[in-house]
Amino acid sequence: MSDASIFRKAALDRLASPERLDERLGLPAYPAALLVALAALLAAVAGFTIWLLLVR
Repeated sequence: MSDASIFRKAALDRLASPERLDERLGLPAYPAALLVALAALLAAVAGFTIWLLLVR
C-alpha cells in the first residue's frame, strides 16, 4: 500500500504542469471583502502602534 495516496492522480498532474503560469491572477470575487481585510489590517497595525506608545 505504499502507492496509496489521498490525492487523485489528475489533481497531482494538474499541479505539476506549468501550463497556466503566464496568466494573471484574478481579483477576488468580492472586492468589498478585500477592502474589509485591508481595513482590518490597518486597524490592527494602528492599534499595535498605539499600544506600543502607551505601554512605556
